[in-house]
This record gives sequence, C-alpha cells and structure tokens, in this order.
Amino acid sequence: MESNTVNPWDPERWSIPPKKLLSSMPKATIGILNYNRKNELRRTLDCMTKGIQYSDLEIIVVDNASQDGSDEMVRSEFPSIRLIKTRENIGAAARNYFYQAARGSYIFSYDDDSHPATPATFFDVVSFLEEHTRIDALSFCCYEPLTGFVQSGELEKFCFSGSEEQGYEGLYFVEGGMCIRKEAWEKISGYDLDFHWGAEGADLTLQMYKQNLRTMYHKGFATLHMKSAENRDLKKNNYFFTRNYLWTIAKHFPLYASTVLVPFYIIRRIIAMTFHPNFASSYIKGIKDGILGIPAQRKKCKKLSLRQVLGLKRWYFFLYRW
Repeated sequence: MESNTVNPWDPERWSIPPKKLLSSMPKATIGILNYNRKNELRRTLDCMTKGIQYSDLEIIVVDNASQDGSDEMVRSEFPSIRLIKTRENIGAAARNYFYQAARGSYIFSYDDDSHPATPATFFDVVSFLEEHTRIDALSFCCYEPLTGFVQSGELEKFCFSGSEEQGYEGLYFVEGGMCIRKEAWEKISGYDLDFHWGAEGADLTLQMYKQNLRTMYHKGFATLHMKSAENRDLKKNNYFFTRNYLWTIAKHFPLYASTVLVPFYIIRRIIAMTFHPNFASSYIKGIKDGILGIPAQRKKCKKLSLRQVLGLKRWYFFLYRW
C-alpha cells in the first residue's frame, strides 16, 4: 500500500455535536481488547473518556490475561470502565466477551493502541447508521499518524459497490476501528476460538455474508492506530494468516470451491516465500498446520450457496493480492 495522500486528522472534524441532539441518541458500547500494552491502553482510554460528547456511552475493556498490570491500571485510573479479564490469552476470540456483555444498540470495536480520530466520531457513526438502516457493520479508515500510512487505504478496491462519498459495500471487518449493530452480531457465531489471531475478520465477514448482513467500509470515519511495537512478531503473523486463511476457506466454502481456492492460496504463499525467504519457515508451518486442520474446519458450519460463491468475485482479488 502507498502512503496516504489525504490526512484523516482533519481539524474541521473536531466538531462538537449539538447538545439538543445528544439526548436522543441510542446507547452505544465501546469494546477494547488489550494484551500486555498497559501504557498504550492508558492513552487509548484517555482519548475515549475525555472530550467525547455522547449521552449514553459505555466502555468495556477485555484484558487477555496480561501480565503487565493492565488490569490494575484500569481499576485504579478508570474505575467507571467495565473490565473483563480472561484466565488465559485466547487471542481475538476474547472480543466475544465485550460483544456478549454490551448493552448498547451499537458496538464499537478498537484495539488497545487505537482510538477514534475525533471526539465526534461516535456521534457521526451512529448518526450515519441510524440514517442508513440497511448497513449492519461499518469499518473505518485506519490511519497511522506517526507515519502518515493508511493501513486500510486500498480496501475500496475490493468492494461490491459504492463510492467515496457513500462508502463501499463489501466484506470488511476492521476490528481496530469499526461499529456493528448489536442485533446483527447476535445473528452470527462470533470469533472462532481455534483461530487465535489472524484472518479472524475474514471469518466474521463470511459469517455475515451468509446471513445476508451488509458490511461497509467508509473513508470518512477515521481511526488513529498508534501501532505499538509490543507483541508484533512478523513470523507469527505470517504463520497465523497463512494457516487461518486456509481454515477460513475450508470452513465456509463448499467442496467444489475450496478444492480450487485452497491450492491457489498455497501457491500464492509459496511464491511469497521467494520474496521473503526469512519467513519461509513460518509460511511452511502455516501451510502444513492449515492443511492438517481442514477436516475439522469443514465440519463447523453451513457452507456458502452457489449464488454466494459467485457473488464474491471482488473478494477473491483481495484474497490473492500481493
């Protein structure tokens, strides 16, 4: 991806919504997943609790068995925030806890090192979804202010339909900055515990797609991702993404489709090794474990229909992108 050309950190978006409108907004929940990033979490919670103008907002932090005192920090410095601590690090599946505990009609998802670009973001997003009732989940532009890089800057290329002004409909689930309707979440099975981390968004979007739930990506709503260096192992990343995309295909696609998609995906990852030989071992292990896990994944859920398989043409470009 190329560096961003338009800075989402636009001072004009730091607008405070009219107070007379705030009281009529539905309850919203912010869910934040944390793992051993106490300092980053503190900064995120500072942003979430100061200057936000929204009348009925709750914040839930799910701490993924951190060992750095993150839970003690939340209890002592942010006593009004609901804290859920897991007994062990279960990866992305820990997000299921704040979705299940959420009392809001709209649920926002963030990472411990990400937060909304402006104090008006929650108001603006809920207002957008209140107006566009056919949209079930909305993913935001994910921007790194320290580098000027947009992580999600090319997502619109993989849309089914849309425009820059109205957003792009497709298969989007940017957990580090998004909002989903509570009623939509209750129609899917949530994060898969077996995945731990990596490609979990692909799994969730296919769950939603099968239920005819509509997801959208919109550049007009921005998340600032500070991208902490903590807990970022590139070899592990390559392993999990390789393994989990194979599992995602096996889990959701009928046999006639998966027998085509799986070999092509393996070839794509093998070719990637030639460009990144230092990560060859993680790619190979991901392919091996991915193949071994396919039988178990195929038993999990109902498969996509032929119509739905044919309707994913744009998503296949995303799957095999370079």
